[in-house]
Amino acid sequence: MKKIAIALIAAVSIFLLCRAIYLVTSAPADPDLLDHAYRSAAYSITWAIQLGYLASLGLKWQSLKRESTR
Repeated sequence: MKKIAIALIAAVSIFLLCRAIYLVTSAPADPDLLDHAYRSAAYSITWAIQLGYLASLGLKWQSLKRESTR
């Protein structure tokens, strides 16, 4: 169950990073919409970084737990 949760967190992180790239590359020329697209991209990148770090901590925790049982 924990492996699935870590994989899901990593997948969400990758999805958010792809979403940020899409928002920046397809931003409209209207300044108001452009501001919203860049702000949404910034939030997506922030969440992607945080969730990626959480996934890496989960993987590290699993490897330490596996080594301690040996």
